[in-house]
Amino acid sequence: MSAATYSNLDDDDDSCPSYDFDFDNNQVEETRCNATKTASALMVAASAKAGMEDIDRERINAILLRESGNSSFMERQRKMDENSKKRIVEMKQRLAEKDNNATNRNWRSEMETGVIDPQIEKYKSQRQPLSTFVVIDMDSFFISCHILNEPHLAHIPACVGGTSMISTSNYVARRFGVRAAMPGYLGSTLVKELSKGKQSLTFVKSDFNLYKRKSGEVKAILEEYDPKLKMYSLDEAYMDIMPYLKVKMNNNTMNHESITKYLSSPNDLKASLPLHEAFPDSTVHTEVQNLLNSIRQKVKDVTGLSCSAGIASNFLLAKIASDINKPNGQHFVGPTEQQIQDFVQPLPIRKVNGIGRVMEKTLYGVCGIETVKNLFDSRAEIQFLFKPKSANFLLRASIGYSDCNKHREESVEEDDDEALHRKGISHERTFAPTSSWSDLCNKLEAITLSLVQDLRARCLMPKTVTLKVKLSSFELLTRAVTRNVAFIFDQNSAQSSSPQALVDVAVNLLTDVKRDRDKMNKVGRFTVRLLGVRCSNFQLHKENQFSLDKYRQKTCQPPTVINPYASPKREVVAAYTTACPAKKSPPKGEVKNASPSNLGQISCPMCDRVFPSDQNHALNTHIDSCLNALTVRELCKEETVSADERAKKKQKRTLNDFFTA
Repeated sequence: MSAATYSNLDDDDDSCPSYDFDFDNNQVEETRCNATKTASALMVAASAKAGMEDIDRERINAILLRESGNSSFMERQRKMDENSKKRIVEMKQRLAEKDNNATNRNWRSEMETGVIDPQIEKYKSQRQPLSTFVVIDMDSFFISCHILNEPHLAHIPACVGGTSMISTSNYVARRFGVRAAMPGYLGSTLVKELSKGKQSLTFVKSDFNLYKRKSGEVKAILEEYDPKLKMYSLDEAYMDIMPYLKVKMNNNTMNHESITKYLSSPNDLKASLPLHEAFPDSTVHTEVQNLLNSIRQKVKDVTGLSCSAGIASNFLLAKIASDINKPNGQHFVGPTEQQIQDFVQPLPIRKVNGIGRVMEKTLYGVCGIETVKNLFDSRAEIQFLFKPKSANFLLRASIGYSDCNKHREESVEEDDDEALHRKGISHERTFAPTSSWSDLCNKLEAITLSLVQDLRARCLMPKTVTLKVKLSSFELLTRAVTRNVAFIFDQNSAQSSSPQALVDVAVNLLTDVKRDRDKMNKVGRFTVRLLGVRCSNFQLHKENQFSLDKYRQKTCQPPTVINPYASPKREVVAAYTTACPAKKSPPKGEVKNASPSNLGQISCPMCDRVFPSDQNHALNTHIDSCLNALTVRELCKEETVSADERAKKKQKRTLNDFFTA
């Protein structure tokens, strides 16, 4: 590659000088350094990833910048980079003003001793005594699923995806800098140039049915060891194997099947002595590592797929550790304070889950932070410069702490309550850029209907819908709307929403996005390359109606419902009296007969209408109408009383009214 390739590139700090074709080696090296510096500042694709430890990062970054330097993506990256620079300058100014205006020059040490360090001690006191938290991470999951049927893919540079975008790559391709979220044409260029034309990148079409099936097989195995595990993606699982170990080490006669059955039944494990009190820590941790080895081997034997794992006293550390010995390995982090600090302090801050490229650059630009130890040493500046939520996250990261108790408490909730803690569920698709409105609406409809299937399967009822639009210029636009009444996609519910209702909301949001952009007189057509729909702000079933089981168990009072619509109509009350007559009490002293013919029947607790016990759906539908109609009638009654009172107040009162009142 000629040195002239690097001319006229923007440097990270100052503009890079342009060069003629005739210059010496020093100039070549200077140009190369400037180019790689710019590339490193802008490119995300060559960041650290398992299997990419020994790659020629500078050369890869330079190739990526050369091939995509004038692309819309890089233009967007440059704008983001400029915004980051401005933010760094502003934060530096704030810090300088604090130092210059502070009456006490020792404000850092005072903030540390008075505010930060007590919080750190509180976190440290909440650490778990043993390392039993595990993160399982499947190795290059998507491409590995294809390798099962096409073994030759394991020995050549291969990836899942196409020339537009790569989903994942195998470890052979990663040696050339090819990784997920990289355009496929760039991956092809990297392999071709770095192999000097000897190899080429092979693309494999994605098969999500295959991935879901294999992920289900993995989950079924892992649930034998932790029935309450969490999988936040198809290839990653969060487990606590403490309960399994507790049963296993306290009952040597129980085999794996017996332990799994015991864990799946409602048993109280708190009654037994804690493991760290019953056994030496070294014995427990040896058992932990042996057990995890056997779990990974079982996954390999049953599914044919390898996985890596991290073991630690919390999930933050376990997640980082799961990437240490990839592929097909595991890493153990001890629970003592010294063991945790020895592991976490030398780490680059980018290794911490939640710290991305922009945060990494900001921390380095303002405080010179590169490692987790640097992050801890600059805790006073972090506390001063960042918002409380961000500062608290960075503080916890600097000491390797996360709250595992809260994680487990959320996971032991019932299925309905789990929806309350879920932040949201979304579907999105990347496609060839298009400005055709009909194509965009069709794609958005398909995405939304797919999302409805997930919502229905998980019994989730969202109130908030968010649309995500990424233009061909990589400009990201979002719009959201929140309803008073949740979408219900339960086909057995009388209040069930039509899937088309959610589609209509999504299309309306897309219309709003396009209209707002047109009003801003943006240059260029409304060309879209990605659409996504996200549902959040979930409402629980118990907020909508009482369950049939609760009606059978006890007498329930109708919930207070705030009508989000207009004032109730009188004809609704008339419909109520026809469909659900008033409940009549038996005469005094009379007792209803509990004849054998009535034993197979269930009566509505609101109006005593009788239904056969096997017609649950009919009874639920009827109870819904009773509750809704009763609420409407009460609201009408309140409105009538209120109207009468207002009318009385408007009447002119005479002196006679005053004496007769």
